[in-house]
Amino acid sequence: MNTMLSFITGLFIFLSIPTDIPYGTIERAMEMNDAKTIVHLGKDKISLNISGKEAVYPISQAELVLHGFFTKYPKGTFAFKFKGKDSGEDNYCIGTYVSKGENIRSTFHFRSGKLESLSLTNE
Repeated sequence: MNTMLSFITGLFIFLSIPTDIPYGTIERAMEMNDAKTIVHLGKDKISLNISGKEAVYPISQAELVLHGFFTKYPKGTFAFKFKGKDSGEDNYCIGTYVSKGENIRSTFHFRSGKLESLSLTNE
């Protein structure tokens, strides 16, 4: 009986995991230069493309790489240009981060509700 109850509880938890893109969280984190919040939207590894330099990083290293980006381009503003589907298997959104007079296209790709890749390139 306990096994069945545990299974049903686990199933409810699994089905209730939100897969929506957290637009508000992304916007706040970009403007606050919060690399930790952004990378923790992902799985165990994230593909980062920063100014044409692309690689797949574990979360802890991705945080350091993104922190380096925010050190180079601090205290910017961020606005979404395109928001894909709110939920589903494969989604993305595009925004512009403006810092030091430079417009940086920010593309977030989500799969199953988790950040899979982030691209930050000059427009």
